[in-house]
Amino acid sequence: MKKRIYEILSDPPKGDIVGNTISISILLLIAVNVFVGILETVPSLNKHHSAFFYNFEMVSVIIFTVEYLLRIWSCTSHPKYQGAIQGRLRQMQAPMAVVDLLAILPFYLEILLEGLVDLRFIRILRLFRLFRIFRVGKLAEAFQMLGQVLYNKREHLLISFAIVIIVTVLAANLMYMVEHEKNPAFSSVPAALWWAIITITTIGYGDMFPVTVWGRIIGGMIGFLGICVFALPVGILGAGFVECVEDEAPTEKHLCPHCGKDVHEFPKVAANDETETT
Repeated sequence: MKKRIYEILSDPPKGDIVGNTISISILLLIAVNVFVGILETVPSLNKHHSAFFYNFEMVSVIIFTVEYLLRIWSCTSHPKYQGAIQGRLRQMQAPMAVVDLLAILPFYLEILLEGLVDLRFIRILRLFRLFRIFRVGKLAEAFQMLGQVLYNKREHLLISFAIVIIVTVLAANLMYMVEHEKNPAFSSVPAALWWAIITITTIGYGDMFPVTVWGRIIGGMIGFLGICVFALPVGILGAGFVECVEDEAPTEKHLCPHCGKDVHEFPKVAANDETETT
């Protein structure tokens, strides 16, 4: 029974109707929780339906708590978490288990600490319920691939981000030099740095803009340069994803009709023969 519960709560197989039904139900409950949390911030709705919001959260937290406790109780059936105490402690220290705990903790802390501390920070922890969606198999695999891409391309990404920082600081200093005498908005390099960031990222809030001729020329050049600069990490990540997909895709074998070997192995065989003859 313990093994079956852990299988259902962790990653039920595709043909498991009960496991997949429970998994989808919890996923829908997480999504509804996030949606209800958004509606709760509307003053008129919170005023007239505060009891509904509270009761819905209470029921959701009870379900999440039962799920969390069952996961901790049943984890010892997995070889990775052997041991009644040590195994459960390892499970509780897992990243997703910490997210599960932080998702239910705010409700209990609000009850225990109401009137004693500022509860705004505690309420922020409710957002961890959204991260529980990453438990879904396909989403978890996608984020694992993203992590692998970031790790594989870490050196290239660091170089591209270094280029972004250099261009941003250079743009801020140039704009300060040509604008600060006639434009009070560029009163310092940090102020110009804010303009450089929103310009290079192509956000352009419009709260700061150059007024001198040279400032507008440099501003236009920085705007075009920002598009090129931010294309670098995008291209690196895109190439990394393509490499990961190609590595995971099963390679198709082309067998020789005469010897039955994979034709891709022939260059290796030929190279070995050459080394042996030499």
